Amino acid sequence: MIVIQKARTAGERVVALGTFDGVHLGHQELLRKARELADRIGVPLRVCTFNRHPLEVLRPDNPPELLSTIPEKAQQMYILGVDEMEMIPFDRHTASTEPERFLERLRQMTDLRAVVAGWNYTFGRMGKGNAGLLKEDGEKYQYQVEIIPPATLEDGTVISSSLVRKNLQEGRISRAAELLGRPYTMTGTVTQGKHEGHALGFPTANIQTWSRKALPQYGVYTCLAETETIQMPAVVNIGIQPTMPSGRVTVEAHMLDSCPDLYGEKVRLTLLTMIRQEKRFESRDALKKQLQKDKEEALKRFNMA
Repeated sequence: MIVIQKARTAGERVVALGTFDGVHLGHQELLRKARELADRIGVPLRVCTFNRHPLEVLRPDNPPELLSTIPEKAQQMYILGVDEMEMIPFDRHTASTEPERFLERLRQMTDLRAVVAGWNYTFGRMGKGNAGLLKEDGEKYQYQVEIIPPATLEDGTVISSSLVRKNLQEGRISRAAELLGRPYTMTGTVTQGKHEGHALGFPTANIQTWSRKALPQYGVYTCLAETETIQMPAVVNIGIQPTMPSGRVTVEAHMLDSCPDLYGEKVRLTLLTMIRQEKRFESRDALKKQLQKDKEEALKRFNMA
């Protein structure tokens, strides 16, 4: 798949529009239908999205945390058969662009054969562009428009990125995984920490994740830790370390098997189950006893006890 970061014109295309944060089940359904349409017409599928979440510009004091980095989003797009992902720069100028001008740009950049978008997709200044305007433009300029209705779980829950974030914040990572269609992952580089875990008998890999990445509720989780060469069951503590505070949020993984030196390596954590919420302990000894309990519980969940 080609990731386009600098605008360039192309030939006939089916274009899918959206933010696609998390590439959850609803996004996946939209992209599958766009792929089917592109195959039927016999042209490549291009996704047009932004290089940042629009609310980072429109609501800079309180932007949402993101479910996926650009590389994570690109990987999911590739799995779903997208040929090109265009990252349109989003800034104040983009935010003030009239919706008609946004559509004109789409037509100028490609020989537009079809556009696929979600039922609640908006675009252009103040979000004035919507499905109705897309359909009008398609009729006028002779390209097909497919508006995808909301995707739901079997219980009728409408799937959305904000609902995934909410479930993560509440520690409901199984529900978040259900909405995503896969477990939630975080990627980061192993850096030097305070070695407090090692002093307590539970050495950990201190993983520096992307600052804009959504974290689950602070607590202890089972996870799979993966590098380019190995996969290891682990227990990960995410939070502010209230018993021995470091003054920042940390992500620290203790490998349940023997672990090689990971300093400087990129590690992906796939969250599986929550063991407990974060809490403050009265002493280091009390914390150490709890860490042992956490490890024993994690070993049971991995059938390693």
